[in-house]
Amino acid sequence: MPTGSCLALCLIVPLIAACAASGASIYVAPQGSDAWSGSLPKPNAARTDGPLASLQAARDAVRALKAKGPLTEPVRVVIAEGTYGLDEPVQFTPADSGTAECPITYEAAPGAKPVFTGGRAVAGFRKGEGELWVAHVPEVAEGKWYFEQLWVNGRRAVRARTPNVVRCGETCVPRYHYIAGSVGYGIDPLTGQNADLQNRAFFADPKDIAPLLRLAPQQLADVNVVVYYAWESARLRPATVDADTARVVTTGPGPWKFQWLGRERYHLENYREALDEPGEWFLDRDGTLTYWPLPDEDLTKAEVVAPVLGDFVHFAGDPQAGLAVEHITLKGLAFRYAGYALPPEGHGDGQAALTIPAAIMADGARNIAIEGCEIGHVGTYGVWFRRGCSDCRVQQTEIHDMGAGGVKIGEAFIQANEADRTHHIACDNNLIHGGGRLFTGAVGVWVGQSSDNQITHNDISDLFYTGVSVGWSWGYADTICKRNRTEFNHLHHLGWGVMSDMGGVYTLGIQDGASVSNNVIHDVWSYNKYGYAGLGLYNDEGSTHITMENNLVYDTLDMTYHQHYGKENVVRNNILVNGRNFQVSVHREEPHLSSTFENNIVYFRTGKLFWQPALGNRRLSLDRNLYWSAEGAPFDFMGLSLADWQGKGLDVHSLIEDPQFVDPDNLDFRLKPTSPALKLGFREFDYTQAGLYGDAGWVARAKALKYAPVEFAPDPPPPPPLAVAEDFEQYPVGAQPLNAQLNVENQGDSIAVTDETAASGKHSLKLTDAEGLKYSFDPHLVYTPDYREGVCMVEFDVRLEEGAELWHEYRDWSVNPYTIGPRVQIKGGQLLAADKPLLTVPTGAWFHIAVAVPLGAQADDTWNLTVTLPDEPAQEFADLPAITPGWKHLTWIGFVSNATTKTAIYLDNLKIGVR
Repeated sequence: MPTGSCLALCLIVPLIAACAASGASIYVAPQGSDAWSGSLPKPNAARTDGPLASLQAARDAVRALKAKGPLTEPVRVVIAEGTYGLDEPVQFTPADSGTAECPITYEAAPGAKPVFTGGRAVAGFRKGEGELWVAHVPEVAEGKWYFEQLWVNGRRAVRARTPNVVRCGETCVPRYHYIAGSVGYGIDPLTGQNADLQNRAFFADPKDIAPLLRLAPQQLADVNVVVYYAWESARLRPATVDADTARVVTTGPGPWKFQWLGRERYHLENYREALDEPGEWFLDRDGTLTYWPLPDEDLTKAEVVAPVLGDFVHFAGDPQAGLAVEHITLKGLAFRYAGYALPPEGHGDGQAALTIPAAIMADGARNIAIEGCEIGHVGTYGVWFRRGCSDCRVQQTEIHDMGAGGVKIGEAFIQANEADRTHHIACDNNLIHGGGRLFTGAVGVWVGQSSDNQITHNDISDLFYTGVSVGWSWGYADTICKRNRTEFNHLHHLGWGVMSDMGGVYTLGIQDGASVSNNVIHDVWSYNKYGYAGLGLYNDEGSTHITMENNLVYDTLDMTYHQHYGKENVVRNNILVNGRNFQVSVHREEPHLSSTFENNIVYFRTGKLFWQPALGNRRLSLDRNLYWSAEGAPFDFMGLSLADWQGKGLDVHSLIEDPQFVDPDNLDFRLKPTSPALKLGFREFDYTQAGLYGDAGWVARAKALKYAPVEFAPDPPPPPPLAVAEDFEQYPVGAQPLNAQLNVENQGDSIAVTDETAASGKHSLKLTDAEGLKYSFDPHLVYTPDYREGVCMVEFDVRLEEGAELWHEYRDWSVNPYTIGPRVQIKGGQLLAADKPLLTVPTGAWFHIAVAVPLGAQADDTWNLTVTLPDEPAQEFADLPAITPGWKHLTWIGFVSNATTKTAIYLDNLKIGVR
């Protein structure tokens, strides 16, 4: 073990006594029987005794041994080579515990690699039509089994989907449909009642959902709608698909409303028509399993496995009762093939696939070790030390091909009872790769409200989100996440252009004594269409008192180091190379010292040095850094030259000079003896120590992983033009309209649906004005179309109370200063257009307004207005002048209550569109 982590690991995990040859031994072998004693490694000649056949029986044998009296020597359960099927997870309780002097080890026999499987082989494939192969699974037809994952020759097959994946080497990267519009309130098909559907419904492109209209109800219920937000994804099930409106309503909610970021992405999964390329499969409820083999697969010889279990092992202590399951080691064992079953309501977490369980779960566990094991081909996380765990470790274990992530430590909240808190967990020297296959927001290693853990010397790669995430407090609230060490890890090939707002290492909240040091981070590529970033080192919300030192970060989409906001973080002696768009960022302006950034080397070929265009009121300490643009680009220090920047006391001793790496083009970032960084006080560090250590064969496993270059998804198609048709009848009283910006000061002013009056039906939208507001233009309601061509058509019913004043204006905010097309004003009973009085309108009564304005090539600096007063014919006003000559692009439609007294304006039957 490298000296950098040896002492800490010995402290965090008490030394487990070696199992001497004289210790008690229990044997397990494939040819064994659970009716035997387990005292012999092989059956005796009479086959009346011999090894046990299962892990459960071995556990029970240990219980029987303990029932005779306290253990006086270590116990070894020695498991022979072979495959052992699991019918249910193996549960270890406090009754199964060892002691510090007499631990219990479940270990592979010398030279063996026993495999415990939660899967079942599927056989009997025959050639079907075209390139397809078919097998019948009778248990599925009988309703006894249904599976949602499948593996062929150890490779996870792709469940039939559209659009299809893109294969970047062995990594299947999703491609997408795009949501066309959001839904507000409507009739919930599950209850028949009016409901807020913003998190459960969206409008689709009709051609994308056309196949769903051909499905029977049970077939539709089996479809997954997989929605990709910025840093998370959700797997939902459709409840209804409407052919007329192309509206999809799901059975349960996603974590956010649709289109909160723009055009959310999604794909459709698990219906027969989507099976259209090699590597895809589909399971019908009648038991027909259909698969299209890849070119290197022969279905007459292939091993095809489907999951029966969802997890393998439970360590089930009771920390509140002071009953721990402890001093048990799993050593040299492989656990393969466990699935995940999506519940009827679907599933979506807010971040990190937080609530997804693990294949090995631990509660109330102490001195539990998972050593030299393999956990692979699972639908969840690999390991979770959840509640009340301490002094446990997972070490030199390969965790791969996960539906979610690798290892989770602790919980998302602070347990009131200290015994329920997890701490002192070691995740050391593990190979974690191939995660997020079902839940793309999952993390390699996640630490929540938990302290004194070490995440060291792991090689973590091939996930769609963050490598290591530490902390679970947004802002400056107190936290028990302290003194965690994230050190000597190799974190790479993350994101794959799928998730956003992610990092190699990601932190949250106050973390006194935390260290993120001596890591190597590279190839972090986020989805680049939402405005969120793919980062190397990422101090997110409230990150405080964290030291980030001696890290090598290179090849990220965005900043190699970024702090959203935080306090007194130290970023020191790092090598930060080649952020594609930007290099360094401290986002929020705060009244305290945000971070100290010193003795770093920042080297780049493309992009800018800082993300921020101006220093503003940020409080930073920067000095003795070395900056260099390999392409000779001019330096911009947040809008300042280096001299002006230094004049503000920043980077006073820093230099812009070539750091003289040995061979940066070939990723050799050692420094030549003449490097100016050394003169500034930079201390060289051996970044080759990051990652796995120990046996050469073990270390070589990580080096054998090869990844293709990332292929970013093409730009999404332009969104359909904004279309608004609001009669406000579906909204409950007090609700706010969808697809609109509401600007209120909450000082007696408001914008909300009301049943006080309506032009038709029972509801309308009320803009309530008040005295003493900061701005006379509050409250105001805004819609933001992006209309460039055609004729914009807007119409609405309006009612003004005594003293009300309405400004209704059309603007182009794509230019600075913004320009104005049509303007309608109503004040003092007069309607004005383009600042000229046109007619008298009533107070306290409904009337109708319609506006038509040509745009783009049709624009001619004029627009038309139609006003229909109560019991009067419509009055038309043609060729009214635009306020700004040459105006032709519409990005802003405003309804402004411009009074300065307590009054109200009501709107109803609002329609906005472009023809």
